[in-house]
Amino acid sequence: MKLKISSFKEPKHTGSFTCVCWINTEDVFSCGDDHKLYKWNLINNECLLVTTFPEDVYPTDMHLFPKTNTVGNKQQHDVVLIAAADGKFHIVNHNGRIEKSVSAHQGACLVAQWSPDGAGLLTAGEDGFVKIWSRNGLLRSTVIQSDVPCYSSKWSPDSSAILYTKGDHLVIKSLNSNGKSTKWKAHEGVILCTAWNANNNCIVSGGEDGYSKIWDTFGQQISVSVKHDQPITSINWCPAGDMFAIGSYNLIRLCNDNGWSHCLDRPSTGSIYSIVFSSDGTQLAAACANGHILFAHIIDRCLCVIERAGISVYSYMGRLLASPRVGSRPETIGRAAVSLGPDSLAVIDQTDRKVIYVFDLPTGLVVRSSTDSTTTKLTHKMTVSKVALSQIGPVNERQIALLDYNKDLYVVTVKDSKQKFFKLGSQVLSIMWSTDTELLVGLRASSVVAWCCPRAGQPDWLALTTVSKDISDLGRNPSIMSVEEGVVSVYRGNGSLLRVSLASFPEKLLKHVAANMWDAALQLCRTVEDETLWACLGVLAWQHNQLAAAEEAFAVIRQYHQVCYIQHLRNTIPEKL
Repeated sequence: MKLKISSFKEPKHTGSFTCVCWINTEDVFSCGDDHKLYKWNLINNECLLVTTFPEDVYPTDMHLFPKTNTVGNKQQHDVVLIAAADGKFHIVNHNGRIEKSVSAHQGACLVAQWSPDGAGLLTAGEDGFVKIWSRNGLLRSTVIQSDVPCYSSKWSPDSSAILYTKGDHLVIKSLNSNGKSTKWKAHEGVILCTAWNANNNCIVSGGEDGYSKIWDTFGQQISVSVKHDQPITSINWCPAGDMFAIGSYNLIRLCNDNGWSHCLDRPSTGSIYSIVFSSDGTQLAAACANGHILFAHIIDRCLCVIERAGISVYSYMGRLLASPRVGSRPETIGRAAVSLGPDSLAVIDQTDRKVIYVFDLPTGLVVRSSTDSTTTKLTHKMTVSKVALSQIGPVNERQIALLDYNKDLYVVTVKDSKQKFFKLGSQVLSIMWSTDTELLVGLRASSVVAWCCPRAGQPDWLALTTVSKDISDLGRNPSIMSVEEGVVSVYRGNGSLLRVSLASFPEKLLKHVAANMWDAALQLCRTVEDETLWACLGVLAWQHNQLAAAEEAFAVIRQYHQVCYIQHLRNTIPEKL
């Protein structure tokens, strides 16, 4: 994965500029010290001067009104909030006209951010104050009064708290009257930039010490970067939360959510003052000290695109297959909350994360509307953090695996009339189905585990058909990249790739069973002579009423009670077997 960087030959801004924001996936606003507001179109490579602000307006921050699904004036979504060096913030409409100007701070107003729900805004300034305002610019409260400048402040994803900088410390201040603040020393120098992601609920920060760091909301450090030569002047998350970008002097770096680097580029731009991702996470725009606006596409990646209006599923030929309705704020759906199968789409409900919706997708030439598709609702007892649909078999046998917030792994058959969640394991960090079989692989802190027969149901059968391999030095938050032919590709916490040969023979066995080749399955087990393989054959043969194969398999692994039961069935009702 890397960045494909492009920029216009001649800068439109005279001198440096600090503010950039996406209007949609094609258009970008920018404004700088030359008082000009430009609109850039990435399709036709055109730059349009929208307006020229008064000479006393020197923008320091800019934020577009969030794309909420509330009913109201359509033009309200094109409103831009601009902070200025004279201590004011300005509410500007899509034509560049200043609708309202408010004196907010003594000294420069350094931060101006709409709340995620669009109900209000916050500002932070050189005077050390952090204030919350109504959407129309009326002061609600002065949240923070500090003796040092606040260079960065962000809303929490649910608008219930704010993050702000205080010198070399980060502080999370709850807006509830009974809420407590969390404060920790984050850097060895002044903190210049922060970002808080709605999907992974993690914070990134960059400071004068040249480090970028990832934090959880309790102030625990998740990762720290190498030391850069210059201060980190800008940082931002991709909306999906699977990567972030940092900017410094003549440097832009794309990083994984664990902090390891995807790529590093050194454009001759001077300091990069602001980085903003597009809403679909496929590209970014950056404001540079030399007056250039830098655009970059993220290439060499597997991309899951969620549109602002909802989720749309397309065929490989670009034909729209379905547009299922997923409720409010589809832009908050992260990669872990959605899974696409060959004929189904699973989505975690963002308003109640115990609920999973599975939509049937058309597989023929006739395109159905969202009202025609069948929707199955699954309700788990705990909040769900990740879902994964199995990739083979008919739709009536489609399975879904899920991880809850306790890191417990469950599996359920979607179309089962009596839905039952079977627990497969605990302390599981990452899961993925094989692309060719119903082999489910999970990752623990120091091992890789493969459940060869997740439908087994019975705890003793699950234990017999599970393969595990210990691995050391996986690091923090490792993840599974792929499962093919029994080989599991794992990303360690430091970004290095590890391939583990775990279940090649079980995968071959599963393919024989799927093709109804029971003689070949028996021959494979007799050749390999592995008890786990025999156990898999016994369970699968029993589920498919192949009692002769099941009897031999259970006899080999000394499951004599099961052998006796099969013999009893064959002797009492032979005409049905």
